[in-house]
Amino acid sequence: MHASDIAPYIGFAQRKGSVLYGAERITEKRAKPLVVLADAAAPEKFRAELKRKCAAVPYIEVEDLPEATHRDNVKAIAVTDASLAAAIINLTR
Repeated sequence: MHASDIAPYIGFAQRKGSVLYGAERITEKRAKPLVVLADAAAPEKFRAELKRKCAAVPYIEVEDLPEATHRDNVKAIAVTDASLAAAIINLTR
C-alpha cells in the first residue's frame, strides 16, 4: 500500500494525538495500538521483529511512511483511535 492512500487518516490521527511513533512506544505495555503501520523500506529484521511483537494487532507495510507522517526517518507508527484504525484497515482490503 502506498502512503498517499492513507495519508489523510494518518493526518487526522496525528491532529487528534492518536499516533504512537517508533517500535519502542508501540510495544510498551501501556500502549494500546489498534493498527501498526511499518515503512516498507525499513530493514527486514526490524519489520519482522515488529510484526512478531504486535501479532495481536493488524500489521500493514506502507511505502513511503515518512511522506504520510510528514516526519523524517519514521519507520513505524501505530494508530490508537478506533474509528481511524478501522478506516485504515478497510482501505487495505
